[in-house]
Amino acid sequence: MRILSLLLLLATLPLCAWGDKGHRAVSALALRSLPEGPRAWFKGREAEVYDHASDPDHWKQDKKEGPRHFLDMEPYGDPERLPRTLEEAEARLGGDYYRRGVVPWIIQDRWHDLVAAFRAGDPADVALATAILGHYIGDAHVPLHTTVNHDGQLTDQKGVHSRWESGLVARYLVATELPVPPAQPDAAFLTRPWVWLRASHALIPQLLQDDLEADRTTPLGSRGKQRTPAYWMTFWTKQGPVVKQQLQLAGQHLGDAILQAWIAAGKPGVPPPPAG
Repeated sequence: MRILSLLLLLATLPLCAWGDKGHRAVSALALRSLPEGPRAWFKGREAEVYDHASDPDHWKQDKKEGPRHFLDMEPYGDPERLPRTLEEAEARLGGDYYRRGVVPWIIQDRWHDLVAAFRAGDPADVALATAILGHYIGDAHVPLHTTVNHDGQLTDQKGVHSRWESGLVARYLVATELPVPPAQPDAAFLTRPWVWLRASHALIPQLLQDDLEADRTTPLGSRGKQRTPAYWMTFWTKQGPVVKQQLQLAGQHLGDAILQAWIAAGKPGVPPPPAG
């Protein structure tokens, strides 16, 4: 029972995906992907989006915030049979459902916030809603946000979470070199988070294997303390393409989400600044 309680506690802790650099990269890619109509809403406000992209990671005073960043797939069995509604999740897991993660439904809610912001006509609200939506979309593209083994604690790889999503990004990522395709309208956007989560989950076995292989370059006595430069270079060589792929996809999907929200709001033009 003590082990089970510990695992449940770990599942509710806030997970700081990508770090500030990664979340900023997702926002920047998304804004670059937009056509002129929605892009005009962000003119001169790009920094506001980037500066608020990591805000949800700092909302620790809200005890419900942690599970908004992930979805543990294992408790539901087959990844192809994930619940599509909160009611279904509760029916299948009972009172345990929330602590197992609710990120796809949070993405839906925050997308509706962005639609409302476009309709209300305040560019500052649009920028903030975009930043917050982008954060959760970014989290859905982190493989370790889809598993009970979110920090390698079940495979004797504690710390792999931050090593993959923050350590590699901070050391090696050059965000300006990442390409992003033009945003595309997506009328089925609200169903997409489940697709992203399943794709992210499929990346876990290789991620963990590559971490173990890179760890062989680190002297045994230093494990759990400080990895060697050889570890980081080996891990980046193996997982760097995956890190970049997931960031690119997150930016692409955020761009699609912004475009679709703008369309859903009636394709509004940017309101003129107040007179005087």
